[in-house]
Amino acid sequence: MTMEHPKLRYGLEALPMQHEGQNMILLRDRMGHSSDSLLLSPVVAELVIRMDGTNSFRDLQALFLRMTGEMLYTETLDEIVQKLDQNLFLENARFIDHVARQVARYRDDPVRRMRHAGQSYPSDAELLNRRLEGFFSAEDGGPGLPGAARDNRPVLGLVAPHIDIQAGGRCFAHAYKAAADSVSPRTWIVLGTGHELVSNYFALTAKDFETPLGLVGHDEECCAHLVNSAKRDILAGEYNHVREHTVEFQAVFLAYVQPGAKIVPLLCSFSHEDLETDGEYIDHFAGLLRDLVLTRSVGILASVDLAHIGPRYGDRFQPTDSTVKDHMASDRGLVESLRECDAEAFIRQIRLEGNRRKICGVAPLYVLAQALSGLAQGRLLDHAHVRVDPYGSFVTFASMIFHGTQASPGSDSE
Repeated sequence: MTMEHPKLRYGLEALPMQHEGQNMILLRDRMGHSSDSLLLSPVVAELVIRMDGTNSFRDLQALFLRMTGEMLYTETLDEIVQKLDQNLFLENARFIDHVARQVARYRDDPVRRMRHAGQSYPSDAELLNRRLEGFFSAEDGGPGLPGAARDNRPVLGLVAPHIDIQAGGRCFAHAYKAAADSVSPRTWIVLGTGHELVSNYFALTAKDFETPLGLVGHDEECCAHLVNSAKRDILAGEYNHVREHTVEFQAVFLAYVQPGAKIVPLLCSFSHEDLETDGEYIDHFAGLLRDLVLTRSVGILASVDLAHIGPRYGDRFQPTDSTVKDHMASDRGLVESLRECDAEAFIRQIRLEGNRRKICGVAPLYVLAQALSGLAQGRLLDHAHVRVDPYGSFVTFASMIFHGTQASPGSDSE
């Protein structure tokens, strides 16, 4: 059956690639609703992009004629649209029904199943243990095995990367060793960067997280408190957790370093512009996290990366070693604001540059600094970068620890 006004749905991405010596466009789903992809010629891809729900078949055929000087027969266009529909690439009743079933299935499962095992880290427990131990090993450039030193100050906050574990493993290790060597909280509020739009800026999933090393349990009481105290529905965006890796990676390290810890899995995503229009709500939610830190054995863990620079991230230049050096220096200005838990100074720097460095973690870092203001002092543990393509594109990331400035009555070592 012909769909007269086809509309592509949100969450698709088009990637240029070479196939059999020809320039092609790979259309795929970054949201994970469909595992299929489509390989399109550039002209067909241009036509598909115009499927926004306002263009009829006749409009699309006219567009194709203007672009190519050739006729596109209705049967051929219908085949393209049907293929998009089969792959769940269209916003229509079929896709909406599919999503509803997937959301219901996720919400009925008490466990958030591991998604990136076998890709970003080994799915086999023994192999994973060896991999993680290698990141900590001082002989391999790591910070040393956790628990070897002792710092009796309570930990109220932690910053760790969310870049692929193989690329940033040693930076992760710096964060988790420092936490393990101090008086760690029993519960971590894990603020994962939401890479897709998050309803109401914060999305909680009150589930245990599956890892190859066992389940990392959620703190049921803290989760319920946040749901009941938040001014908006923080369960509305819960399904975002299915594909997102930013909490999952932290669960893997917690299962290795602090297996008895509980988590409050929260995705958050907002811009500096959102803070200008909705800052009162965001700050109120940060205040709820602050109350948990003050009254219970709770710490805040921000899962973030920093600058994303180069052609892969939309820049029209090829970075050099000097570019990397400049951005690492700019990072340190942000780190200094975070060290003092000065949320306003941090977001002021982001605003001044319009976040043109594409800091992937603005929301979690702002919330951490706001919640811990006056309660903790931060320390930079590691600061690194990794190149991600042949054109010099790179990502910077860091790890930090935040010790309480006074004794925390709820803290307890695990």
